[in-house]
Amino acid sequence: MLIDTHAHLTDEKFEGIADSIIQNFAQDRVEKVFCMATDKKSIELVFELSQKYPCIYAMLGIHPEDLDDWDIETKNRIIQLASNPKVVGIGEIGLDYHYCKDNKDKQIEVFVEQLKLAHELHLPVSIHNRDSIGDLLEILKSHKDLLSDGGVIHCFSESVEIYREIKKLGLKIGFGGTLTFKNSVTAPLVCKECDMTDFLIETDCPYLAPEPFRGKLNEPKYTSYVAEKIALIKGVSYDSVLEQNKANALSVFKKAGL
Repeated sequence: MLIDTHAHLTDEKFEGIADSIIQNFAQDRVEKVFCMATDKKSIELVFELSQKYPCIYAMLGIHPEDLDDWDIETKNRIIQLASNPKVVGIGEIGLDYHYCKDNKDKQIEVFVEQLKLAHELHLPVSIHNRDSIGDLLEILKSHKDLLSDGGVIHCFSESVEIYREIKKLGLKIGFGGTLTFKNSVTAPLVCKECDMTDFLIETDCPYLAPEPFRGKLNEPKYTSYVAEKIALIKGVSYDSVLEQNKANALSVFKKAGL
């Protein structure tokens, strides 16, 4: 059975079709999907989806592209919802210096506040990083005490050396469709190097669909192609990758295994 550890099923690209996709999970062999919030609106939508479907789990947080949505009201709402058994982590949070270059200080401030919130709630984190690995690593190292509940650097695209630093922090790395891209060089090298206990499989759907669906709408069922690529790179069986992904996911997002 497939587990997608990072999806955006409330994205507008899924409008009108999300329910039919979820209802096909059983025949697609999709067991669990961890759905990310990014702003105030999606916090509510993701939570509602997690209550509607047993296979959907909610991650609640504010994305670095939506900083204006972070305030005391949002924080208190996350605290309120976090007591629900289907809320399994804080995400998607992090830094993005690709699309948002002019508010780095604010990004760092909100990121640290959400790391503190996750620590207070004893929940893991799903961390976004784009063109920001220097500051991200510095923050994570200086706030290592806030990472005791674990987490993942999602859509990992950094070097083997950076992976080793992330491992020291007790965090996992997420592999998605980019691992299967024909022009992908760094991700396969990291995959070959990383321990079997250190990865999570994700889609980041509706974006980053794997080969042979690159450029098309991504879905949780396409985690199978990522798993196949990991199995090929690691020289192990496809089923062993799925089993390991499930074990890794439940070791981080513990509430999803209860």
